[in-house]
Amino acid sequence: MEFIIKKWVGGLLMPLPFALLLLFASLLMLFFSDRQMVAKVLTLCSFLILLSFSLLPAAYHLTKPLERQYPPLLAANQSFDYILVLGSSGIDDPNLPVTGQLSATALSRFSEVLRLHYANPDAMIIVSGSGFGDTKSHAQLLEQLATEFNIPKQKIIRLDYTQDTAQEAKVMSLIIDGKKAALVTSATHMPRAMQLFKRFNQSPTPAPAMYLAKDNSNGLPWYTYIPSAYQLYKSEISMHEYLGQLQQWVLKNLQKQEIITAVTSEE
Repeated sequence: MEFIIKKWVGGLLMPLPFALLLLFASLLMLFFSDRQMVAKVLTLCSFLILLSFSLLPAAYHLTKPLERQYPPLLAANQSFDYILVLGSSGIDDPNLPVTGQLSATALSRFSEVLRLHYANPDAMIIVSGSGFGDTKSHAQLLEQLATEFNIPKQKIIRLDYTQDTAQEAKVMSLIIDGKKAALVTSATHMPRAMQLFKRFNQSPTPAPAMYLAKDNSNGLPWYTYIPSAYQLYKSEISMHEYLGQLQQWVLKNLQKQEIITAVTSEE
């Protein structure tokens, strides 16, 4: 239940749903109340949220600080014992090849796993992610994809029941137990993932994938600054991570407060 509530709250706080909620509230006021000025302000806020988060500058400046906290792993051959890949999303559709069932995020992460695997063929690959009610878990889909790229099944460890990054970090930390490991996840997600692994006293080598904020030395044409759904998507990815970091900070401080309260009561 806690996981479902977290997903609902986090989803509604994303720019698009939040702006639509404001717009819906403003329409109710416009048609069914006398609070016309409040309704107009809410409509304006909704428009500004959608506009700003759909522009390249906003998406870029939200995303780049997350992605560049950890440098890309350019030297792949590092004698890793484990290659860890965090779960993303996918749908078990038997009418499609497995590459069509997995999300673009999952495929981008897996391409980094492949690069590391070919440079470290003796490393075990840990795939994770539950099915969230689907007929196959995300980990199963990743395992299927790996075997289609001729990665031996005995080289794969599957975690079928991990629902979020905190659970993945906890279980994977128990498995690697101080061994040399590479952590593969989206570049935007890497800071939060590394914080969680450090909570369990593990420090895998970051191997970021799926960069969204890229620099062009020649500059970009002006038409790229037209508001677009793709820039809104990048903004939402980044906002999801900032909210996740806020949640981790709140939980950490609540745990500290509980410890202080317990110690004080014993005294």
